[in-house]
Amino acid sequence: MVKSKYFFIFFLLISIFSCSTVKKLPEKKTVPDHLSVSDRQKFKYLFYEGIRLKEEGKVDEALSDFQMCYQLDSLDAGLNSELGNIYAGLKMYEDARKCFEKSVSLVPDNWWFNMQLLTVYVQANKADKAIGLMEKVETIFPYKEDVYRILESLYKQSGHFDKAITAFDKLEQIAGIDESIAIEKFGLYQQLKKPKKAIAEIDKLVQKYPSEPRYKVIRGDIYLQQGQPEKAFDVYNSVLKSDPDNPYVYVSLSDYYNKTGSPEKANEAIVKALKLDQLDVDQKIDILGQYVQKLIQDTVKLDETESLFKLLVDKYPMEEQVHGYYALFLQYRKRYAEAESELETMLNINSKNEKTWLQLIQLKITNQNYSGLLDVTNRAIDAMPDKVQWYFYKGIALFQLGKLEEALKTNRQAIALTTGNQQALKSDIYAQIGDIYYKLTERDSAYTAYDKALEINPANIYVMNNYAYYLSEQNTDLKKAEKLSAKTIEKEPKNSTYLDTYAWIFYQQGNYSLAKFYIERAIDNLESEKDAGVVLEHYGDILFQTGDKEKALIQWKKSYESGNKTDALKEKIEVNSAK
Repeated sequence: MVKSKYFFIFFLLISIFSCSTVKKLPEKKTVPDHLSVSDRQKFKYLFYEGIRLKEEGKVDEALSDFQMCYQLDSLDAGLNSELGNIYAGLKMYEDARKCFEKSVSLVPDNWWFNMQLLTVYVQANKADKAIGLMEKVETIFPYKEDVYRILESLYKQSGHFDKAITAFDKLEQIAGIDESIAIEKFGLYQQLKKPKKAIAEIDKLVQKYPSEPRYKVIRGDIYLQQGQPEKAFDVYNSVLKSDPDNPYVYVSLSDYYNKTGSPEKANEAIVKALKLDQLDVDQKIDILGQYVQKLIQDTVKLDETESLFKLLVDKYPMEEQVHGYYALFLQYRKRYAEAESELETMLNINSKNEKTWLQLIQLKITNQNYSGLLDVTNRAIDAMPDKVQWYFYKGIALFQLGKLEEALKTNRQAIALTTGNQQALKSDIYAQIGDIYYKLTERDSAYTAYDKALEINPANIYVMNNYAYYLSEQNTDLKKAEKLSAKTIEKEPKNSTYLDTYAWIFYQQGNYSLAKFYIERAIDNLESEKDAGVVLEHYGDILFQTGDKEKALIQWKKSYESGNKTDALKEKIEVNSAK
């Protein structure tokens, strides 16, 4: 309802002002011509010359000719219409309104002139004037369907729902019972809290089209909306008896089962609907979009759900979104290679789909497949070379592959491509440049890049954490490091990485009690899938400084066993084990 609320009037706005001319002679006079023969000839010449110039896009010259016409005969309705059109195109709406009002006053029964004036009233939000004009037009064109379509739209816009219904009633007398009219009236009666009259509109459709089960399904949907699920269920079953392959009733049944606490049956109903040929592919994609999460998460009917996706993929091999939903299902099941295959198929269909490229990139990052990430980002750049995000992700791949100089070059390319509304991304790119410089042991350049990243986006906590940690690693500017790290803890107090950084800064400052407090918070919040090695090593270092050397040794060993097999850690374990 919302999407189409003012569509008809909007269509008038476009059609009226995109039209190049009235495409008619100036209105013939019903009284003797008050111009001399020579002036009349001059008027006609200037008028048609103005039309020609306007059609050629020479608006200023056309306006000049029409204004000269106006000096000769200001009471010509066609001329006023043309002038109004030009003024409207120049957004001189007050002048346009005056011209259109004049053309209507001169020739009240000209539909086109009335529509031009209506358009200006609608643009100026003069609802009362627009309604008043159309009520006059109704008396002139009482059998014209467009009159009532415009009136009902204006009445609805103004909140006059009763009058809108009356306009629809008159339209029905001319056009007959129509689905769109009945549905609109149903909605209006709902707004007026008149449920019986609302239902009567749907019943009219059921009576007129007894062999069309869709209206009966709508009737059941209304019962469901009104909190009468038993009646709704009876209607759906009656439809299924006469039309067991009706896909719409299965969609409605799915809603019924969801509302009555039977999610498994709801999913079964949707699967049945999606398997039926009566739904076209666009309808199936729309339904899938609404129900895909529920279908994917239904572990009980997993095989049936997958067979449905395979059926749809086989039936609609060139539909991107069908492959997209299957890829989503595969990702949810952690079958990443198969998901990537579906995404690759989508890119073969449409290589300009940014969302698909991003999904494939995220899968490569999730699986830490950085050589694969490099390949994907290179292909994305070939497909859309002006998209800065491809260079950003390529920089990540190159960094992880140890190709630091190439990564630096790629990130500089990314900076050059950023626009004013990509400040957050630009900040992340500078952060990545900082990481590269730090890896290259060019620390001053790294700190400059971090400062730039925070200047662009002061809320970038990723930068704050890395900057603070690297300062603490070098035992440099620890006060600045502490301030930066404190902001990350304030924003994410349970982030083990940020807590570890904060603890390590206190360790470097010699504040071992605070260091121990925050490292233990980091251990408490450490997620199982995260690399715990560095955090455990830090914990051991802090415990060692607090005098708990036995427990420190335990933590170092845990760190080493978790994969943090550095020479420095090995030495700490060996030296302290021998004591």
